[in-house]
Amino acid sequence: MTGTEHTEADRSRFVCNLIAAGGLIICGAVLLVFGIAGDAIGVSVVSLIAPVILLCVGLALLVTSLLRRNTVTLYVSVLLLMCSAASFCANLIPGVSYATIWPMYVVAPAVASFFTMLMSGAIRFHVRIICVFAVPSVFFSLFAAGIWSVGILIPVLIIYVGLLALFAALAVKGEPEE
Repeated sequence: MTGTEHTEADRSRFVCNLIAAGGLIICGAVLLVFGIAGDAIGVSVVSLIAPVILLCVGLALLVTSLLRRNTVTLYVSVLLLMCSAASFCANLIPGVSYATIWPMYVVAPAVASFFTMLMSGAIRFHVRIICVFAVPSVFFSLFAAGIWSVGILIPVLIIYVGLLALFAALAVKGEPEE
């Protein structure tokens, strides 16, 4: 191999670096536009810094994870995109606040595991993670919406955790854990 030949991994890394650089430039440009014209359209750049950065980094990681078939990067990208969506909702939708949408952060690992499961094929492993996070996020959503009180939420969570422990004990059956 001569010094001018590049492997497929080198090309892939180069493309991913270009995507990341492009994402940073776009992120800065979007924030600059809102910094200049934000007051005229009623949007504060300060309220957009976190969601725009999370969105740009999440999209850059998503594209690179798909190009390189990297499940860890895919998982992190979906987490960032979920956090970006929650932040956009809390900052841009009137009447919506973090106090009502915080269950989105609880369900984020379940959503990330779902997409990672599609790429990795490790269905059994990811279904467990999805159950651990998605079910409680429904409970927390009912609480955040004012449908459930703490007097309902806490006992239901304790029962659910007990059921998870029972499931884990039955799945292991005295054998070493995976």
